[in-house]
Amino acid sequence: MHRSNGNKWRRVSQTMTALLTSSLILCFAVSATADSHGGWKTSGWLGFEGQGNTDVDAVGVSDYEYWMLAGGLKSAKMVNDSLRVALQGDYRIVGYDFDGSVDPFVTVHVFRFNPMLMYRLNNKWSLMGGPSFEISAASGAGIGDSVTGGGSVGVGYKWSDSLNIALGVVVSSQLEDDAWIQPFVIINWGITDNLSLGMEARNSRGGDARLSYALGDKWAVGIGAGVRRERFRLDDKALNKDGIGEENSMVVSLLVAYKFSETVTMEGYGGMTVDGELRLEDKNGDKIGKSDYDNAGFGGVRVKFGF
Repeated sequence: MHRSNGNKWRRVSQTMTALLTSSLILCFAVSATADSHGGWKTSGWLGFEGQGNTDVDAVGVSDYEYWMLAGGLKSAKMVNDSLRVALQGDYRIVGYDFDGSVDPFVTVHVFRFNPMLMYRLNNKWSLMGGPSFEISAASGAGIGDSVTGGGSVGVGYKWSDSLNIALGVVVSSQLEDDAWIQPFVIINWGITDNLSLGMEARNSRGGDARLSYALGDKWAVGIGAGVRRERFRLDDKALNKDGIGEENSMVVSLLVAYKFSETVTMEGYGGMTVDGELRLEDKNGDKIGKSDYDNAGFGGVRVKFGF
């Protein structure tokens, strides 16, 4: 596979950053000219997650565990009867603890920003899309060498009052690798008054699906499955100086949610990470090695809020 050098990706990152800035200016300019169709509606979430000791098939590493703090915000506004603008992003910090003679990476910071525009063509069809911007780096890594960007575009269809579907494509640059391409999917389906299905895949981290059942007005239970992917720049003091780290896995989980009010919900969840893989590359993106890790249990808590 062809690997691009650092200078090329820095130029790509600078171009993507310029495109992002232009898009943000456009979004704010459009919203500034809006009439009285309502103000910004904002929602967010905060969460903690952890995974216990997991055996790793790698030289110098016997097992590892991780913890993660994360949060996100989304603010949306109807500019007019047809145009909707949404500013959304999330941040996570992940701490890895390896047991062995080497530490491939320790603490990783990931910031994503995905503004989105949606234009209603009629009562059924809509167009949507927007740029994406990401910084993904271990502590101490250079920010300029840790930036990627791209965008998504899709078509939405309102099947009924209880079923909305959006399909499209996500394209993003990668650190020292070819472009990443994946489906763009958003599905919200109220199957019955109590049973609902949600599915989302809109950036390079992967996607997930969840089937939920409401137990009255306050409690809900659910089952979920998804794919997770993180690719990040290492620092100049790492085992692999200025290289690339990557983690890939699939997850299955159960959750319980409690609704405190119309705007605050707490979720507790737990499950298994399966088919996990850790990968190391040098600073040019050439593979040094990859290691599978055993299935492992994980759990977390998440608070969702709106205002």
